[in-house]
Amino acid sequence: MSSSRAQGGFTLIELLVVLAIVGVLFALGTYSYLSTRNPPRDAARTVHAALITLRSQAMSNTQARRLILVNDKELILQSSVRCSESDQSKWTPIGTVGLDAGNRPLVLTASKPSPANPTVQSNALLVVCFTSRGMAEPQGAMTAARFLNLTDGRRTYVVEAALNGAVRTGAK
Repeated sequence: MSSSRAQGGFTLIELLVVLAIVGVLFALGTYSYLSTRNPPRDAARTVHAALITLRSQAMSNTQARRLILVNDKELILQSSVRCSESDQSKWTPIGTVGLDAGNRPLVLTASKPSPANPTVQSNALLVVCFTSRGMAEPQGAMTAARFLNLTDGRRTYVVEAALNGAVRTGAK
């Protein structure tokens, strides 16, 4: 009769190899996830989606819809009978949409609304108003398009709203 007994379990070397493989896979997965975060792109997509939604709401409800961007944190959405409404109290708030810039500061530059336009705050970075026909009403000095540049120092994205109501977003 042999006195060998069955050995169960893993050796220390096997455990270390498995832990090393799991660690490398975890590091690759974390790097891949973090590289998908792109705050300027995400903010540009949020502004783009808000503009498209406001345009479709303006056409379906036959009321003017306006987007105001005051800072890098939120968009203010409002409705009124017409875009040319100068009395701020006649603009009904629809809601706000937050812009997630992540942990990097997001720098916004835009075609500024005219300071002579009394319908918006003087510190607004971007104002786009859609008429009941889906057209972007000229706000202040808007002649061709309203644009917004979003950058975090590494990447820049542009959102444009043309007078015909078209909205375009792309990398710069």
